[in-house]
Order: sequence, then structure tokens, then C-alpha cells
Amino acid sequence: MVKEQYLAKSSKRNQYDAEPLERHTNKLINLFKDFISKYGEKFTKKEIDLIMLACEKHDLGKLNYKFQKELYKKSKLDFEENEEIEKFYKKHKNLNPIPHGILSCCFINSNELKEKYEFDKSDINILATSIYNHHNREFNSDDYVEVFEEIIEKDLKVNAMNYGIEYCNSNGLSKNKIKNNKIEIDIEYQYNFWLKFIVVKGMLNKIDYAASTYLYNKNEIGIDTLELSSEDASAGVIKKFGDKLNDCQKFMGNEENKDKNIIVIASTGIGKTEGALLWAGDSKIFYTLPIKVSINAIYKRIWDENYYDKNKFTFLHSDAKSIMRKDEEIDDYQLKYEETRHLIYPLTICTVDQLFYFVFKSLGTEKYAATLKYSKVIIDEIQSYTPDIISFLIFGLKVVNDLGGKFCIMTATLPPIVKYFLEEAIGKENIRIAEKPFYKEDDKGNIIIRHKIKYEEKDFEYNKILEKAKNKKVLVICNTVKRSQDVYEKLKEENKQNIEINLLHSRFIFKERKDKEDKIQKFASSDKFGIWISTQIVEASLDIDFDILYTDMCSADSLLQRMGRCYRNRIYEKDESNIFIYDTKIGVGTVYDKDIFEFSVEHIQEYNDKIFTEEDKQDYINKVYEIERLKNLDNENSYYKTIKKNIKDLEIFP
Repeated sequence: MVKEQYLAKSSKRNQYDAEPLERHTNKLINLFKDFISKYGEKFTKKEIDLIMLACEKHDLGKLNYKFQKELYKKSKLDFEENEEIEKFYKKHKNLNPIPHGILSCCFINSNELKEKYEFDKSDINILATSIYNHHNREFNSDDYVEVFEEIIEKDLKVNAMNYGIEYCNSNGLSKNKIKNNKIEIDIEYQYNFWLKFIVVKGMLNKIDYAASTYLYNKNEIGIDTLELSSEDASAGVIKKFGDKLNDCQKFMGNEENKDKNIIVIASTGIGKTEGALLWAGDSKIFYTLPIKVSINAIYKRIWDENYYDKNKFTFLHSDAKSIMRKDEEIDDYQLKYEETRHLIYPLTICTVDQLFYFVFKSLGTEKYAATLKYSKVIIDEIQSYTPDIISFLIFGLKVVNDLGGKFCIMTATLPPIVKYFLEEAIGKENIRIAEKPFYKEDDKGNIIIRHKIKYEEKDFEYNKILEKAKNKKVLVICNTVKRSQDVYEKLKEENKQNIEINLLHSRFIFKERKDKEDKIQKFASSDKFGIWISTQIVEASLDIDFDILYTDMCSADSLLQRMGRCYRNRIYEKDESNIFIYDTKIGVGTVYDKDIFEFSVEHIQEYNDKIFTEEDKQDYINKVYEIERLKNLDNENSYYKTIKKNIKDLEIFP
């Protein structure tokens, strides 16, 4: 065979020509050159050299005879057999093909890399490990220990020479060096090694996929296959608000803060979303939220306000594909979903689990970390997460920071324990926190009063809920789906005056739930009265504003989120309560941490029958999540110890 005859890909359903190896490799190289012309300042010279070499060498293992014969067979092309190599494989007919990523490592010339690129042993191991694992293939190395070097000599070297490559040897991969489907390295596999590895392998996987998509369409391949060009996310906000930005938005959009990790505490409805877009500017952006309904709402808000080019932002969560399929604005939902999953959009609104699974170090997740290296991440309402999620989020943000990416945490209230672990992981010097929280003010500069609370240790008073719903919008939030269903049935039984009553929770089928999400938002902005019963899915970032809230007692962070759905943007001037909290004990120890729940109950009673100011809310959070008290709990599964243990476990490397 001559060079042009070696294939990288078989033809797909005979619709397109099989792709030569040289063409495929050149596509990766050209894609990466386009990429570094845009993002090169985010990478060191060594990182660029390692990624380029990985692109050049990652598929050279496909030169092996068995692989080429199989590709030719799949493509229904005539294959020119080599008598000597055929004889060799007949002798070892029970051997399965060696994954090409392993064989590609035979083309790594350590001496040349040390001399030409000044690589050290660690650099070479990073390159080899990235190429070796760029596909996760099962491989039982024990079957090959005795014949591996023979395969290199009698097959790979012969085909490498035909292809025009002089260097090819076992490179230390033979015998006991190929174990457990990874290269056994001499240095300890620690954090800094892993950081470099996820950048090189992650970028290799991204670029390889982008180059391979050309096989499925006839578009000219270019940088847009890998990364759509970004917009300036601040432009739409500035166009709308002009010089009328509030102090929170000014802080987030300040040029000095745009290249910093920042934390902003700001009251609900103050415009944190716009502030986050000002901070992000023209960077690649990932905007994360706790729940799907919140993501859908923020996506719609950015769409409706024309804050971003509609063709260049997207959303990603477990129901994203179904929503895209039903969206009349999307021409090809399948393509958009695939492009979204491969992170090509400059603005993606998503759940944190879509981005941060790389913290568990699973092969195949490196592209997420590599992408976050040159991106900005917005974390909205971090206090809404469980200790487990906070743990991997904090470790993930440490990785983002250490790779060179930036993050913005914005929240109505910040539990001090979250700040404590963030500063411990990342360092105080690497986080800029606004000097004081930003609270919504009236025309005279006074902080808006929105809530007066009433706390009781009993079940809801259903007749009172119905009475208030005659001339008000009443929101009822329950701790579990079962509880919401029971409350709905009881209110229906007591409803003698035909008051509108609706139910929303996560167990409705997708279409029905989506319809209900739309309906509750329309109801909230209408002049209608009635009752909506829901669960936690209305807590975060859903832009609804009710007159009265009835809620099960819950943890402090959730309680404040729920309050944010009542008098969201209005001044409350009445003497009677508009927030009614009932300590029903539902969800304690299951939905909510028992200690945090009890502390939340203890301290909310300090504000019973009182106006609950914005400053009171942060004070309340500070009391519930006070560090020393949480540290000293005699409970191995406590909130503090769970986070600490999880972060420590994530710092362990194989």
C-alpha cells in the first residue's frame, strides 16, 4: 500500500467516500490551528505543542494491517493482502486487534521530543497517556505480552515505512508496561499531572470529534465545527439599560472584575442575570442553574430580551432533546442537540452535572474540563445544592481556576460554609467578593421590604388559603410530590366557591409539565386570582410573583428561595403576614439534612410575626450555617463533614 491508500474511517452506508488517514489527520491539525488563532492566549506553548502532537499521532496506530483490512472490508473496497503479514496473523488467529490508540504510542520518539520541544519525562507521559486513552477500548493486555513486539516489527513497522514514517518501536509499551488499559508511569499520578492530561486529552477528543463530523455532512470543515464564534454578551444588556445599570450590575460589569473569579450576593429580582452577562463579555460562557425549569426560564428570558444571537446560545439538561424537538424555532433539533452536547455554542445554559462530571476522573469527560479552561462559568443559586453536589462543584471550580478559566457565583444568600470551603480550595486571593450584598432599593434609596412572616407548628389551614385566594394569587410549596398531591386534593375538597386550583410537580409527563410551567408564569403575570401548589421546582430563577406564600418548613436556603416567589419585585406595605411557614416535619432527614433543618427552625422563630428584611435573610443564613457549630457536630454524616470528606476523596488519584 502507498500512503494515500491508508484509511482513517470507513465509508458510512456507502454514501460518502472512505476517509484517508492523511486527510483526517490534516483536518485535526488545521482545526487546531484555527482554534489557537482565537484562543491561543489561554494555552501555554507547551500545551499547544502537546495538543498538536496528539493530533498528529493519535491515529497512526490505524496503520496496522488488521485495522486497514477491516476498514477496506466495511467500505467494500478491494484490499491488497500482504502474504508475510497474513502468515503471521494466521499463526496468531485467536488474537483480537489491538486498539489503535495503544499502537499510536509506538510513534512517540522520546529522544526527539526531549531535544526538539524540551519535553521532560512527565510531558512525554502526558502525551502518551492522552493518545493511549483517546478512545476507551477494552483490552486484555495479558494476551499480548509475548507477541506485542512481534506485532510491531512484522506489521506496524512495515506499514509505517509504506506510509513514510521511519520511527516506530514498542516504546516501552510491551510486556508489563501495558496493564489495565493505561500506561504505567513511573511518576506519581497526582493533581498537576492530571491537570495537564485533561487539557491535552480533552482538546484531542474535541478536535477529533469535530473533524469526524465532516463525514456526516458536506459542509466545509472549519472552526465553526469546533467552536461557534462568540458574541459580546454585554452588548444586549447595555443596549437595553444604557447608563441605568444598578450597583450590582456595575460591579459585575466592571473591567477590573471581568477577569476575576467573583462572588455576588444580591436580592431576588435585582438583575443578576444581566450582571452575569456583563461580567462574561465576549468569552465562551456556561450559565448553570440547579433545576431544569429554571434553565428553561433563563433561556426564554435571554431569547425574549434579545441579549444574545439566537443562533449562538443553547440549553442542556436531561429533557433538552425533547424540548428542542418541540421548539418550532429550531430547524434541526437533532443537530442542535448533538452540537450542544459537544459544547460548540458560545453560550450554554445547563445544569452543573452536565459540566462537572470530570471531577470523578472518568475517561471521556476530559473535554469538559478542557473547554472550561478557556471559558467563564456562571453558578446561579449555589446555596440550593446538596452537600454532595457542593463538594464536587467546589472541587470542579478549583480545577477551572487552576486551568485558567474563571467563575462567577451569584446568589440571593451565601451560606458561610460554602464561602469557607471555596476559599480553602481556591485561596482567598483568587476570589473577589463584593464588599456588601446588593439589595433592591426604592426611589428614595431605602431597601425594599417584601416580606412579613408567620411561623406555626401545624398543618396548613386550608380554609384560610381558600379565603385569601378569592382576591389574591396564592402559592403553596410542599416538600415532596406526595405532600403536594395531598394538599391539592384537600383544597379541592374544601373548595366550595370554584376558586382556580392548579398543581405542578416533577412527576408529570414532560409535555404536561412544560404546559404547566408556561401556565404558572402566565397566571403570575395576569390579573387572575387563585392557588398554585408546587414543590421545590419553582424555587430557583422561575420569574413568578405571587401575593401570598404558604410553605412547608424546609432548610433555610430553600425557604429563602421560596420567599423569592412572593412579592418578588414589589414593596410590601401591609401589617399582616404574606409568608406563612408551617413546620410539618415532612422531608426531614430525607429531602433535607436533619441538623440544617433543625437549625433553620430554631432561628426562623426569631423573626416570627416580624418584617423579614433582606439583611435579616443573610443574617438568618449566617446563623444556620455557622462554621464552628457545623464543624463540631458529633455526626459523621453532618453537612460539614460530608463536604470535607467528599472534597478529600476527589483529591485522591489512582
